[in-house]
Amino acid sequence: MGDFSRETYRKGFLLSDTVQAASIVVLPLAGADQPDRYLIPAREIFQNIIQGMQPQIKPVALSLSPTKDVLHTAEFNILKKEAHFLLQTELQQVEVVDGATQVRLFGRLWDMEQGDILWEGMGESRGHLFLFFPTVPASFEKTMEVAARGLIRKLPVRP
Repeated sequence: MGDFSRETYRKGFLLSDTVQAASIVVLPLAGADQPDRYLIPAREIFQNIIQGMQPQIKPVALSLSPTKDVLHTAEFNILKKEAHFLLQTELQQVEVVDGATQVRLFGRLWDMEQGDILWEGMGESRGHLFLFFPTVPASFEKTMEVAARGLIRKLPVRP
């Protein structure tokens, strides 16, 4: 199973400073373009993994619009009272490519007071169950787990 997770952006001051995990809330994993057969288990897998790796981070349960994964102004103002930072994630890709299951997650960490993006990263995994001919793709669940762990490890967060 290959982990191709990476950081794609970091605001300058975060190079020497890290964010307190206790001050972060996590929105439900978005992915309006993904079918429910992937998005529903992906949300559960991501939430379980982030709680295992960073138990201080608080996931929030919001009722997102069925057509769009959008946070409305009223919901944003409620969240602002709970924490200083917001982690927004999206399931961007699920497909079988060259006999391997590929999953890509995108994450963005917001400073809710300033309205600035502090960090962006990708959690990406590609895997085979069997690499020998004929190749057999790894399960979505296992590939999603590796991608989620990769994204969470890249977060500039301390416990």
